[in-house]
Amino acid sequence: MPWFVHVAPFIPFLAMIPPSVAAVWIARMWLKSRGTSADLAALRDEIAEMRQVQADMQERVDFTERMLSQVREAQRDLPRGS
Repeated sequence: MPWFVHVAPFIPFLAMIPPSVAAVWIARMWLKSRGTSADLAALRDEIAEMRQVQADMQERVDFTERMLSQVREAQRDLPRGS
């Protein structure tokens, strides 16, 4: 009897080996690329700081808009020269 007759029942399992190895390799590469918890904490801190800066800038824009509207209202109330 040829040798491949004995291997025939295991062919489906043997066919699963290369994709399984590839999946493990991809998972390892993905986990390596994720970074450490210190990197994530630093990114979170930076995002929080950027949100605070954005909130401060929005407050400044709101203040400036209020001041400009007050100036425009005051200019409307002034008598116009002919």
